[in-house]
Amino acid sequence: MLLRAAGVCAILAFFTSAIGWIAGDLAQPAAFSPANDDISDLGALTASSPWLYNQVGANPTGLLVMGAALGLWSALSPAVLGRIGAGALFVAGLGSFLDGLFQLDCQGVDAGCANDSWHADAHKWESRFTVAATLLAPIMLAFAFRRIPAWRSVWLPGLVVLPAIILGNAVFSTLGAGAATRAGTAIWFVWLAYVGLRLLREPERRIPPAET
Repeated sequence: MLLRAAGVCAILAFFTSAIGWIAGDLAQPAAFSPANDDISDLGALTASSPWLYNQVGANPTGLLVMGAALGLWSALSPAVLGRIGAGALFVAGLGSFLDGLFQLDCQGVDAGCANDSWHADAHKWESRFTVAATLLAPIMLAFAFRRIPAWRSVWLPGLVVLPAIILGNAVFSTLGAGAATRAGTAIWFVWLAYVGLRLLREPERRIPPAET
């Protein structure tokens, strides 16, 4: 049941993430552009209804991703690659959760926006670690899944996530930096939801100690 619980968390994270930033985008004034402005601006102190992004999107999404990571940690242990991948996924979830707590001071469309408070600085530092963990997790988990015959079909999508994000960013960057970020985020959560669906369908398996 542990893997199935992790699968449910992974699938729900896709929806909470999408609902958070789509609802947040719709709540912003006309001056705000989803194509040009960053997702994090949706939770800024000066944003319209920042709770839509922070409490509906970032906080629950982070908790769900961490839940998925804990399930995968238990299922893939004691394999080193499995633990690294699950650990990176947990850090990505923690970063998402903190994203909703450490608000930016203002949005990019605000005149004289500086974002120089302690919580804005914390947001920027947290985002650096979150991005690194977000990109590392699919790759490490892909190689961990490769060692489980029944999950061989899951490992290849994990390998193509990073190239897909880069391609998505490049294509949508023609519309603006905000569109590029949203495209990359959507691709990552589609991968996570796909893994979640497979976890729901597969019995719980562990990598033999000899393969660690």
